[in-house]
Amino acid sequence: MIDTHAHLDMLDSEEDILESVEKLDCIITIGCDREEIYRAVDLANRFDNVYASVGFHPYDIKDITENDLEKLKQLAEKNKKVVAIGETGLDFYRNITPKNDQIYFFEKHIQLSKELELPLVIHSRSAERETIKILEKYYPYPASGVMHCFGGSIDMMKVCVDMGFYISFAGNVTYPKADNLRKVLISTPTDRLLLETDSPFLSPQKKRGKPNKPTHIYYTLEFVSTLLEITAQQLEDITDMNAKKLFKIREYQNITTDKILE
Repeated sequence: MIDTHAHLDMLDSEEDILESVEKLDCIITIGCDREEIYRAVDLANRFDNVYASVGFHPYDIKDITENDLEKLKQLAEKNKKVVAIGETGLDFYRNITPKNDQIYFFEKHIQLSKELELPLVIHSRSAERETIKILEKYYPYPASGVMHCFGGSIDMMKVCVDMGFYISFAGNVTYPKADNLRKVLISTPTDRLLLETDSPFLSPQKKRGKPNKPTHIYYTLEFVSTLLEITAQQLEDITDMNAKKLFKIREYQNITTDKILE
């Protein structure tokens, strides 16, 4: 099983990191601030089955400069285990950083992903119209990308799929009040479907209230496979294949043990 979006460096302990690496086939760990981008690359270089995506989250751009963008570019260019740019995007849910700054750096990340021919990892919250507008402005996307932890409408999903993006769902799709999100998931073409944990955030319902970790992806896998009326193994095969295509990851060393549902 591939977890396409986790913040490994934010897990509670080294033990949790090692367990995650041992129990999953592959993990994409995300760096999204000045320090985390380097920690993500270090973890990717440390473990054969871990890869990194690097960028600046819209909440972490307050002090970002053009020099930081150049360092980001150099980091991605010099490390073969960097497989994507992001997470980047727009988040208007809380008034943490100015909208104009978010838009500016989102566009800079898009330009960088095109220059380096790497897919985008996109964060969009309470900014559906603005996100679509920017994505349409820079279309096409030869290296594709993923709408991470998708929380938008069916219409947004369809627009993004038409532009060649993948749609990723996290543990919040299992929440009792997430009916609209489940409707979007059911409508998403399976060849564009991904699963993630976004750990240590958004634990699935059976682990809600506890810090999330990549091994909890099996709860989401089980829930979504039931929702789609296919087996967990069929869904795992589908999402793993999609992840391999998107991130162009080489066949990793399979060091997994039995799947766990604690």
